[in-house]
Amino acid sequence: MNVFYNYFFITVVTIFAFNYGTALRTWVTTDELENHISPDDLKEFVKWTAKSNSTATTTPVIDYASYEETTSILPVPDLVDCFGLGSLTRKIWLFNMRPDSSDDVNTHFYFSSRRNPGRVQVFAGSQFGLEWVDFDPDRRTILIVHGFMSHSNASWVLEMTGAFLEWADVNVIAVDWSKGGNTWKYWRAVANTRRVGSDVTGFMKQLMSATGAEVKDFHFVGHSLGAHIASYVSYHIGKVSRITGLDPAQPCFRTSNRVERLDDTDADFVDVIHTNGRLLQKIGFGLPDPIGHADFYPNGGMKQPGCGNKTNSIWARLLPISPSKLQQAICSHGRAYLLFTESLINNNCTFQAHKWNLTYEGVNASLLAACNILSSPCSAMGIQAVGGSGQPRARGGYFVLTSEKEPYCQDDLLHPLSDLLRDLRQGFRLDRSQKAIPSVTPAYADPDLEDVTTTTAKSWLKKLLSFG
Repeated sequence: MNVFYNYFFITVVTIFAFNYGTALRTWVTTDELENHISPDDLKEFVKWTAKSNSTATTTPVIDYASYEETTSILPVPDLVDCFGLGSLTRKIWLFNMRPDSSDDVNTHFYFSSRRNPGRVQVFAGSQFGLEWVDFDPDRRTILIVHGFMSHSNASWVLEMTGAFLEWADVNVIAVDWSKGGNTWKYWRAVANTRRVGSDVTGFMKQLMSATGAEVKDFHFVGHSLGAHIASYVSYHIGKVSRITGLDPAQPCFRTSNRVERLDDTDADFVDVIHTNGRLLQKIGFGLPDPIGHADFYPNGGMKQPGCGNKTNSIWARLLPISPSKLQQAICSHGRAYLLFTESLINNNCTFQAHKWNLTYEGVNASLLAACNILSSPCSAMGIQAVGGSGQPRARGGYFVLTSEKEPYCQDDLLHPLSDLLRDLRQGFRLDRSQKAIPSVTPAYADPDLEDVTTTTAKSWLKKLLSFG
């Protein structure tokens, strides 16, 4: 079933990226989707389409990028099985799942510090040198890794870099692997995470060897696919002190082994912020499962306030997936890095996190329980999750309330919005094997929450005709 949903998700992204990318540019040109389809990808797609429509029986010849042995320390697999097809992967020529070469991916590293906040590129290999950067091995070093269809110059990466430098005197390194991830073929980006992981590992080992920096002084922050890259690097350089996963990518990673995806063995402390963890057929880009030492679920972790699907068009009701729903998922997926960045610079408010058993019924009990170190310990989502200065280190699952716009942290929030509760009620089960129909707790019977709907599914015809 996971194989089907991986394929389903990638088909949806491909269709909408290819057919709607120009007409609906308002939802494509966000920072997390600042992507231009490469000419080579477009030529390959057109070539394949022409061959598919031809009556010729000749075997198609695809000029894929040649595979080269990595020059970094870690070997890179010659094939990545994104769909779980095993040996069939090599026989499906349409899905080229071979990682590109290091030269093709061209991973970049940009250094910043308080004394030198402007970004300076440092090259790996024989060109390595720190003469033009202010890198101090005695400082904590932050490594930021972007995800699918993004880049190191995206506004959220720049804002997070500035926020870290405002928060503390640290070294910040932003990784750019946009040449390996800016493609409408998501499975190619997944394959290239192995190449990027290998190249970043080699660079970090070179950095530690040249400066004496200690692996326990590193804090990795990764969004989407970047979270899995961060875990891969940490695993191979000796386990960093902390990894923060910002809505780690779900497609192709729900059944992958622990070496290839983020989990709680990859660092001394792994905290994860889930903002779009829902079923793939409901357009969920993030992993819903608890995979860290501490897993934070803002507003339930499925979709975020302010990212609502406002359309009432007939197509939105008829089609299982519409452009507006895709936009909603993109917005929720990107909210994770906005929340974490705010935790660095908002000195007036802390994202209070309430212990949660990851059920709909548990939301109310979680929010009503007084924060008590012994009976109901609360924590803080974001930079303070690691604890210290009188704060306990976060452990387990947490429910966090946020607002729909900046500042997302507000002290007067008491209840999650009703549409978010509806998602929880309609089957938020982490095993996702069946839909749960939980009973409604009496405490939810307040005026703001009365429009929570039944979990009984409507037929497609009733859904189409229910305009009221």
